[in-house]
Amino acid sequence: MDLLQQFTEHIRTLDAWEPDEPVIVAVSGGVDSVVLLDLMGRLPEDVKPNIIIAHVNHHLRGISDDEESAVRKLAERYTVPVYVHHWRKEDHPDSGIEKAARDIRYSFFKEIAQRMGSRAVLTAHHKDDQVETILMKLVRGSALEELKGISAKRSEGTVTIVRPLLPFTKKNLISYAEQRQLRWAEDESNASVKFTRNRYRQTILPLLRSENPAVDDHLIRFTEDLDSLLSLSAPCVEEWKKDILSFDNDALYIMVPALKQADEALQRRVLSSGIKQWSSKQSYTLGHKHIQMIIDWLKASSPNTTLDLPGGLTAERMYDRCMIRKKESDSRYEIESENEIEKKLAVGQWIELEDGSSMGLLTYESFRSRESSQNERHLYLGIPLQSTPLTIRHRHNGDRMTVRGMTGTKKVKDIFIDQKIPRKDRERAWVVTDSTGRILWVVDLKESALSLDPRTDTISYVLVYERM
Repeated sequence: MDLLQQFTEHIRTLDAWEPDEPVIVAVSGGVDSVVLLDLMGRLPEDVKPNIIIAHVNHHLRGISDDEESAVRKLAERYTVPVYVHHWRKEDHPDSGIEKAARDIRYSFFKEIAQRMGSRAVLTAHHKDDQVETILMKLVRGSALEELKGISAKRSEGTVTIVRPLLPFTKKNLISYAEQRQLRWAEDESNASVKFTRNRYRQTILPLLRSENPAVDDHLIRFTEDLDSLLSLSAPCVEEWKKDILSFDNDALYIMVPALKQADEALQRRVLSSGIKQWSSKQSYTLGHKHIQMIIDWLKASSPNTTLDLPGGLTAERMYDRCMIRKKESDSRYEIESENEIEKKLAVGQWIELEDGSSMGLLTYESFRSRESSQNERHLYLGIPLQSTPLTIRHRHNGDRMTVRGMTGTKKVKDIFIDQKIPRKDRERAWVVTDSTGRILWVVDLKESALSLDPRTDTISYVLVYERM
């Protein structure tokens, strides 16, 4: 049976649309989506929908416009309509570009689907993508519910995301494309191992396959077996959730005494399921490590304590009840995912911070030759060049610094308390460290013992902070 026949049978099994119903096919111009488009165009009439192409020009690479042009030519070849969205460079975020690009794509695909009256958006994820995703989640320590891999069909409101190529390998798709003499664009970023998925694709998975050529099938079977076990235990989890959890749009509430009555494995399942259900619109996810952290904290904590979590979440215990919610702070200051905002500042460089302020690290000679504004604050440093670049970040738990005019070290948290800084403002405060991690400045509050009086003659650099 050739690939088209296998694909046709799989489409019948998916039962995701009616004949002649409009469906959106996401086409990037790469081999996977070009093959998907060609297969869809060759379906028998009894399962063939009306195809509409959707493409996003990310303006991330030099060939982005060429890819858009190629997709438009594909639309002409297959005589189907095409809709293109331009994600302009000025709209790109400073960090988290991959996730932001994905969010832009899916938002656009769903918008076109709703506009065209389509129930289905088709993407070209294949078996290799599935295996990479499963392995990445295992290594990352995702919660059990997150180890399912990529779904063949996933409902998102009135639209269903459909992945009809999941049974087929990348090798299958390339072979088909070559037989059909299809033309596609090569994404040069696929060769870069700075991207996590590429490292798995080019280094880790080939090594595993050399140990066992069947590792792909074993990983997929693992998630299928896990899915079956999770389905079996789901009724039990749902019953316990009724006694332990409640939630509204703003927060998830945990009844601590009820949680403690459950076995610890069940506690993890209940919390993981509850957080996923509560955050379905916001897409907060907590891995196994952080679910366990919450459980351990609730066991040991005093009646009124808080716990900072990734993704800008916080847990607050109030005697027998715990509340998980978004931190009460301006979104401009929120920490992104598990990795806190960190910016590197080299000599001669200026950077803009998330709150609209800016920092620059100047040589003393450069600083003396410029005019200062009234909004500036200055830190005079006698550090060597090896102590740069500096790092600008928010406070970490346990941060300590040597304070100018004092002996020993002091917790940054205690500095905030002494200065009567409100809790929400503590999350916004900027901390500057040298290349070894030593804290030089809690900006606008405390200078370290490494700072100098501006009248000394040993100043090498000046850190300039300009308020918005």
